[in-house]
Amino acid sequence: MPQIVPVSDFRADVKSVAQYTDAGEVVVLTQNGRPRWAMVDYDEWNASAREQERMIARSILETEAREAKGELHALSADEWRARRAQRRGEQ
Repeated sequence: MPQIVPVSDFRADVKSVAQYTDAGEVVVLTQNGRPRWAMVDYDEWNASAREQERMIARSILETEAREAKGELHALSADEWRARRAQRRGEQ
């Protein structure tokens, strides 16, 4: 569960808020009572960003491989609309 901290408290005592991110927690800074920013440990954020990039690259490679095998079929706008309408009708 993230720590909720008003930005005024953060400004007053950065070190006490930073202890949460040092412990691996997410800190949500609020402004006027509403969530505005999220703070995380830089190393955690960087690792997460790298993993996300790897997942995207893997997905692209898988899609390209399926396309090369002829397993993918690009839909025209009309085909896409028809399938979408069909799905909505089934719900």
